[in-house]
Amino acid sequence: MVSFTSYDGTVLVCHERGEGPALVCLPGGPGRSSRYLGDLGGLAAQRRLFLLDNRGTGESAAPLDPDTYAMDRMVADVEALRVRLGFERMDLLGHSAAGGLALLYAARYPERIGHLVLVTPSVHPVGIEITDEQ
Repeated sequence: MVSFTSYDGTVLVCHERGEGPALVCLPGGPGRSSRYLGDLGGLAAQRRLFLLDNRGTGESAAPLDPDTYAMDRMVADVEALRVRLGFERMDLLGHSAAGGLALLYAARYPERIGHLVLVTPSVHPVGIEITDEQ
């Protein structure tokens, strides 16, 4: 388990599983701890997973300011995690509602992304609408 302090003083927790090249994983929900991701269907046998408990979920503390639950501010949490882990670049996976968070992070810090993986993403936070026909 890795704990770190984000930009506003909130203490966040990231769980580490497996071995191999690192993959930072953002859980969906919104508001779910990373526990449900497990080992990502056995992926931990090939990748070292870093599973972030977003602010106010799992073992991470709730912030003093509820406005910091905004996606654009949570991007700073992902950046604080990258810095804490010491990665120059990272592979990033966003599941469900965190797909938007991962996209916002990649848009703000494209030079920090190796690979971006979106699993059943919610793209509404980045202004993309998907119609029923699509």
